[in-house]
Amino acid sequence: MTAGSSARVYVSHLSGIGVFDPAGDTLGKVRDLVVVLRHDHEPPRVLGLVMEVQRRRIFLPMTRVTTIDVGQVVVNARLDLRRFQQRPGETLVIGELLDRRVTITADAQPATIVDAAIEQDRNRDWRVTRLHVSRVLRGFRRRGEATTLPWSEVSGLSVGGPPEEQGVDSLLAII
Repeated sequence: MTAGSSARVYVSHLSGIGVFDPAGDTLGKVRDLVVVLRHDHEPPRVLGLVMEVQRRRIFLPMTRVTTIDVGQVVVNARLDLRRFQQRPGETLVIGELLDRRVTITADAQPATIVDAAIEQDRNRDWRVTRLHVSRVLRGFRRRGEATTLPWSEVSGLSVGGPPEEQGVDSLLAII
């Protein structure tokens, strides 16, 4: 889908896919997405991708992404090969949001984030609009009923709160 398309892309489908220049040459692979969480319940804006180029993780701003398609991301500019350094206020979707405990606001039931969806808005900004969550069940079963909810229907992801621990299971499944 090209920039300007309103199709939804799930983060789990982006992890590990190739990043290409307009000529089709491979530049690297997507490893994570960088977002800025907000104080209100508005969806966070995606700042860019963390991609791996020759075993070095670098930052690629979303403004340089021209196409996100099945199995590939196409960019239109040169890469800055400085190592990625996470800044205060930035959150990594795969590294910090997935497998995090949240609360479904409709019924105050605990859940775990399994995946996140991004979409491009009218201003051409990419935002995390939906979260795929699994309800936490009591007892022996690890995962409960899974559902996809708008960002605003999940609480526990506000700015400034203590970061919750992220389980290893989801990270290993994505890797």
